[in-house]
Amino acid sequence: MKRGELIMRLTEAEPGMELEIYELPVGNFKTHFVRLGVIEGTRVKCIHKLPGGTVVISKRHQEIAVGSEIAKKIMVKKI
Repeated sequence: MKRGELIMRLTEAEPGMELEIYELPVGNFKTHFVRLGVIEGTRVKCIHKLPGGTVVISKRHQEIAVGSEIAKKIMVKKI
């Protein structure tokens, strides 16, 4: 991590923010994201924050809804 980089939970991201996946939770969640092509270092954009805490991210032309419990465990870097 470089000095001055903003690392936060995915739940803290605001719509429109460009992000890089910094850390995924271990286990089945990580396996699922790897299948979707989302790994550490992947650039995504926060599209929506839905009631209940679900966060919708976009990777290229693919939108992925991430439930609040998982989104709390995903660390991202604002770019």
